[in-house]
Amino acid sequence: MESGVIETRRIRLRSMAEADLSILCEWRNSDVFLKNCSNRRNHVTVEEFAIELKKDFERDRHEQFIIELRRAGEPIGTIYSYNFRSADGYAFVTTFLADGFRNKGYGAEAFAIFLYHLFTVHDLYKVYTEIYSYNGDSLKAMQGAGFTEEGRFRNQRLFKGARYDVLRYAVFRDDLPRARLFLQRLGLTRLGLILDEKV
Repeated sequence: MESGVIETRRIRLRSMAEADLSILCEWRNSDVFLKNCSNRRNHVTVEEFAIELKKDFERDRHEQFIIELRRAGEPIGTIYSYNFRSADGYAFVTTFLADGFRNKGYGAEAFAIFLYHLFTVHDLYKVYTEIYSYNGDSLKAMQGAGFTEEGRFRNQRLFKGARYDVLRYAVFRDDLPRARLFLQRLGLTRLGLILDEKV
């Protein structure tokens, strides 16, 4: 297995490379990303994006992976952690999938294996994800997985002239045993099984 790769039968998470800047910029400028994954509203060039991403990592971006189809090697999205706080044991996660790849379970797979990575490589107590109240698909996925709603920030998101709530969900280290069978069914590779044993 390559270094910096975590995979299941269908997808792999691999470390981000400079060659990914173009597609990452395309995704960052997409309506779906700006609507669901960012506080930014402007579009940027690849050159501007490279500077923006560097600043994000200097400020609070922690780790970022490319989500790709395992057999085809096709990039289909990205997942990253930010606001990592080792002293208190938490981090936030954002997941993005490109058009044509949502609602097929890829996001749930990527989120699950990234959680295992975060909880086993880092001494975390919990991981947060924040969802805007108009993002029904993501809310349904979080609620269906039984994750804990820890907070609701009313009218915090201003989008296209209307205000929406921001919901914060938490996944705790103690929640991982529930996910073990799910991850085994996904066919987690040897790295995944090693991570599994550490939890």
